[in-house]
Amino acid sequence: MKTEGERIVELAQAIGIPERQWSKLGLGKVVDLSGELGGGRNSIVNVLINRGGTAVERWMANDKTGLFEEGQQRAIRYTQGLWIRAEGKLRAVDPTRDVVDEMVDGMSQQEALDELQRLKSRVPNPYWDVYENVCRFDEEAGVAGSRLASNSRSAIDAAKTTVAFTASLIAQWRRL
Repeated sequence: MKTEGERIVELAQAIGIPERQWSKLGLGKVVDLSGELGGGRNSIVNVLINRGGTAVERWMANDKTGLFEEGQQRAIRYTQGLWIRAEGKLRAVDPTRDVVDEMVDGMSQQEALDELQRLKSRVPNPYWDVYENVCRFDEEAGVAGSRLASNSRSAIDAAKTTVAFTASLIAQWRRL
């Protein structure tokens, strides 16, 4: 019988997770009602859980330098909410409610797309790309920042600074 650690390593190797990330992984069980996870309908499937969180979550939780103060955190959550609405994943929208002054409450998919376009047009493209890749797509900071820096440590710092800077601009523009 394998220990939980051995099963985690086995699953991590099977899907190609780098060894340095194995310590942050946990093991969980999911009931696969539709059979889309490969275990058949109504089966229990072992899954890996990333207990380390995304780069942005770690930065906000361990912010000793003050890069991610309340305004920046609100801006990041604000844009993440816009991306959810833009993808059409909003489950309940009140179509009878008026949207005044572009407020997020009750915002439709098109209004979210418009707001994202307004924000994107005010930030230089390389910076917006890093911000979106890290905050929306959970891309590793070193990968996202490598477009702005020449070595891996500088790339992580570049991504962190770029995300904080872009969030500061959004917080200022939206008065968050």
